[in-house]
Amino acid sequence: MSEWKGALGLDLGTTRIKLAGLDGHGALGAVRSLAAPEPAGSGAIREVDPERYRALADELLAPAPQGVALGIASQRSSFVLWERASGRPVTPLVSWQDRRAAAWCESHRESARLAREITGLVLSPHYAGPKLATMLADEPDLARRMRSGEVAFGTLETYLLWHWTQGASHATDLSMAARTMLADPVSATWADDLLELFGVPREALPAIEPTSGRAVPLPGLPGGRRLSASLADQAAGALATLGETRGAALVNLGTGVFVLRPTGSERRLAAGYLSGPLAGDGARALFALEGTVNGGGTTADRFASGPTALPANDPAPEAFCLPDENGVGAPHWRALQPFALSSAAQRLAPSEQRRVVLEGLLFRVSEILADLGDDFGAPARVRVTGGLAREPFVAEGLAACLARPIELVEESESTLLGAARLAAGLDPFARLSSRAVEPPAHGAWLRAKYPRWRAWLGQLLSASPSAG
Repeated sequence: MSEWKGALGLDLGTTRIKLAGLDGHGALGAVRSLAAPEPAGSGAIREVDPERYRALADELLAPAPQGVALGIASQRSSFVLWERASGRPVTPLVSWQDRRAAAWCESHRESARLAREITGLVLSPHYAGPKLATMLADEPDLARRMRSGEVAFGTLETYLLWHWTQGASHATDLSMAARTMLADPVSATWADDLLELFGVPREALPAIEPTSGRAVPLPGLPGGRRLSASLADQAAGALATLGETRGAALVNLGTGVFVLRPTGSERRLAAGYLSGPLAGDGARALFALEGTVNGGGTTADRFASGPTALPANDPAPEAFCLPDENGVGAPHWRALQPFALSSAAQRLAPSEQRRVVLEGLLFRVSEILADLGDDFGAPARVRVTGGLAREPFVAEGLAACLARPIELVEESESTLLGAARLAAGLDPFARLSSRAVEPPAHGAWLRAKYPRWRAWLGQLLSASPSAG
């Protein structure tokens, strides 16, 4: 690992925990990874053992070079409560995939406007605020312990940093705070109106610190390491891939699928879409619009393993899929609508069903890009990254759906790179190299199928209530 000279990047993902370092040219060196603990639970519950997650992160960091800065990119919205005195978790790590707060959101739909105006988010059970409201209503003593300062709240990276600083740092950054649905991203503060709405005691919350330039010693890790940067995973990938470019869109195809359009220092809202910060230093924040698909590579892999090729003709013209597994994301927002295959798709072999799931993911991305283009002009460039983007069907299929070239980013670990560059004090906006993927002639059937998928989806969602 002698090539790790400048800084380390740590990606706290849902399915993998990854670590890499910068070489002397500011590019990623070797990438090491471990499988993250799988969320457990039945029904709407999705929970992870936070101590197991911490042990795996410690294991990954143990052999890494000493005395270098660390940048962390974390999965968003997952959180845990713990005792300040002992560090013992009081709750599991509640995954962003957990939907226990669906009923709470439905019964508080009159609060959706307030939440939207302050946070730029849609009232949804994916966020910590509604989940905490549900949990604290069931456990009044937990609320008391939070008010007394006995119990602390934090997203995943906050919990790890609390341990790695041996309790000296209870902090997060703006990009992570904004995804709890408890913060005002414009003022970079916890919002009193939202704390009251969700019943969350301010005493339990972390400080909101700058995204980079923090220089926090980590005595709980060997080797004199220090935290220099910490931010949300999608933010790290967007900064590394797009920077502040307002005329481009990033499609990140991983465990979930995300479409981001930077809007610079101006927060802009678009109906059905999220708006939030990519980074903040207290005086200035960079914002982006975001469309989410609550499904991705693991959704397709449940049917068969890839890769999947793009066929010359549609093998199943009436086979359709809604690929969102944890409630439907932008722009529909149906918290209780499950993953769905059309009846024709249900009769297919697993490998063919996998292809139909990938079709659904591409169609969801296509509708998001079309919506954001209507309000803000079609993006001059569409850049694509993430592990799923390496599949032949996905890259070529998206270009076919859009009937325009896309740019496939050659660096598959853009999230790690963004975190490590920020930690090293390098320009996080240095745009990554990419290769153009032209719309293939044999994929024209996908674009022709898209309107039929839209009609099928409309019928499917017509009986499902929105999230507000």
